[in-house]
Amino acid sequence: PAAAPPPPPPAPVAPGSGGRPLRAAPGPSYVLQHYHCTGCPDGAFSWRAAQVDPRKAMFVCHEPREYRSTILRDIQVSKEDKRRGGGPRVGPFQERIPGTGWEALPKYDYTTRNRSSAFNERMHVEWEKHVDHILAGGGELPVASVVAKAGFRSCAPCCRDMLALARPTGKAFIMVDLAEDDERGTFHFVLGDEYLPVPKEACNPLEVAALKKVVAAAQVGHYGSGRDLYEAVVGVGAPVDEAAQAFYMGDKALMPSGCAMHLKGTALLQVLHAEHFARLVAEYGASIMRDAVRPAKQKDAVLQCRARAKRTLMAAWSSHLAGRGIDVEAYAAAAVAPLLPEDPGEYTQSRRSLRALRQAGAMAPRLTAARLQAVDENAQSPELPLKVPHRWTGAARRHRSRDARSACSGVSTAAPDDAASAWSDPSETEEEPL
Repeated sequence: PAAAPPPPPPAPVAPGSGGRPLRAAPGPSYVLQHYHCTGCPDGAFSWRAAQVDPRKAMFVCHEPREYRSTILRDIQVSKEDKRRGGGPRVGPFQERIPGTGWEALPKYDYTTRNRSSAFNERMHVEWEKHVDHILAGGGELPVASVVAKAGFRSCAPCCRDMLALARPTGKAFIMVDLAEDDERGTFHFVLGDEYLPVPKEACNPLEVAALKKVVAAAQVGHYGSGRDLYEAVVGVGAPVDEAAQAFYMGDKALMPSGCAMHLKGTALLQVLHAEHFARLVAEYGASIMRDAVRPAKQKDAVLQCRARAKRTLMAAWSSHLAGRGIDVEAYAAAAVAPLLPEDPGEYTQSRRSLRALRQAGAMAPRLTAARLQAVDENAQSPELPLKVPHRWTGAARRHRSRDARSACSGVSTAAPDDAASAWSDPSETEEEPL
């Protein structure tokens, strides 16, 4: 049966026209906590990152993705058994997830055959869903590409991808993570040049309900532009995670606004895949490179994957940016580098320094058409003077076992070991289904 139409969204309220101004969310930045839980040594990314294989070329699937009927027990199993439970489940947004019926893509269900992959890793299902929107739209992204993710928070590669695609194309991306929970998780609104991460933990029930109406309306094409959608979100008056906002908008690998409004079809799919796997090996690989005791073989594999991802990203973009004065090589080098340092000592210091960085400061400069300089591929990302309202603890690292098995001939069907790392904030290990 056809789904009931969503309720009407709140009327857009332009900033400065009587609507409530943006305000900072109180409490910890769960988005940044998640960055460190996944990207630290022995973090959630490290199990899969140890198995990346530069010999596995990128495969772009052009077929509609295969969804699976998903009930609450499926989501619970994913959280309880990270390696065998199917992993993150991503599907369309709806008022209640899973409700009485929800179909989703489970990342580690390898009975599904229509999927993209590279370097021995499947494309994250958030982006499989965005690809489906392109295929359904005749080769074009909708004004707003909306996905809901159950059981897990959004990770660094997917957050970076949304900004990387929204800025040059002028499109909007919306990710609702922990979508089955109205009290935990984040509404990620990436609207062209803007990024509004709204933590449900800092919202009241009325604000959550209003944001859900905005998301539902965006999914059915209610808004004519990203600006209309931005005004609707601002009009709700919900708080924004300013630390996460500054962190991801400070990515040096962001194209100039509107430089690729024309992208569609195969060209758009190639750019999307190249962006995704570049940032995947950047942030997955960082969990290996930041680990002083990882074997050289694993680190070499990461560097080889990054070099291949850089070449692929340059090839995907180059023909579409001719004459625009953009240094595509510098851009690609920044894209395959993580957002924080990966030298073990520098990374440890950057984590500790977050506690002291509470004052607002200038963000790291973004690449623009007027100022794209050569970037050293091996240079560390600069530390950002972020306003970060949470604490970190320096728990002693646990004894660790290593999985030294070589990558298999096909994409691995095993899910990552998502146990929370010893670097985690104690509250984070309870809150994050890593």
